[in-house]
Amino acid sequence: MSRDIKLLHPEVQAIIPKFLEECKNQGLIVKVTDTLRTKEEQDKLYAQGRTEAGNIVTWVKYPYSNHNWGMAFDICRNDGKGAYNDNDGWFKKVGQVGKKFGLEWGGDWKGTPDKPHFELTKYGNTNTLVKKYGVFENFKKTWVKNEEKSYMFVNRNYSYNNKIKSFNVINENGENYIKVRDLADLLNKNILYDNNTRITIFEDIVENIKVIINNKEHTIKSVNIKGFNFMNARELSNLLGYEVGYNETLQKIYFQLKKSIISKLKFIKGR
Repeated sequence: MSRDIKLLHPEVQAIIPKFLEECKNQGLIVKVTDTLRTKEEQDKLYAQGRTEAGNIVTWVKYPYSNHNWGMAFDICRNDGKGAYNDNDGWFKKVGQVGKKFGLEWGGDWKGTPDKPHFELTKYGNTNTLVKKYGVFENFKKTWVKNEEKSYMFVNRNYSYNNKIKSFNVINENGENYIKVRDLADLLNKNILYDNNTRITIFEDIVENIKVIINNKEHTIKSVNIKGFNFMNARELSNLLGYEVGYNETLQKIYFQLKKSIISKLKFIKGR
């Protein structure tokens, strides 16, 4: 049996690296153990625990496993804690990750769950595939290769706010394409991605800047754009002895001395 993911359907090939990376991000170290199976391999595996020695590991003969159609793969644990140790619910955690990428997890199967198993059922179950294509070779002829286009990468220097950085970008027809995260880094912005709306969000990085007023040091929130510090107006005004308000009728923001200061001025004037 092969571990080569390149033997699988191009769509499954594309999912696996993303699946493994997300598992890794969650502290789940996964290893692919089984991909495409030939007729001989499937039938030999089916005989195990029946007419051959060993434990039963599959419930179907060829061609009724999605492994026979390049649509399935098996995994194991690769963190040194036992390949199939599931005392901490490891396989269920990995299963949830797989389902996020559109895979069916064998651990959800009733009666005969198969926790290490994942498959893509986009093109139907094995009965559907057998009825439509007959044999794997006919199905494989319909595959569209998932080949990555060859791009020309070049280094470009970018400058913003007196900051110069060099990035590796794609040059296509005279236009440069930069990574979103590199652009955010250059522009001093946080970048967020909303999984629900699938919208990339840029947010200004709020910094704390120190100012001295009447020989006393204070810290104020600030956003630096094009060399200018934009400080929180209310915080800065408060430190300078002013109150900030908003006149809804005139739709204007106004400043006035704090009432406590006005009272002191009246007291001084009265003396």
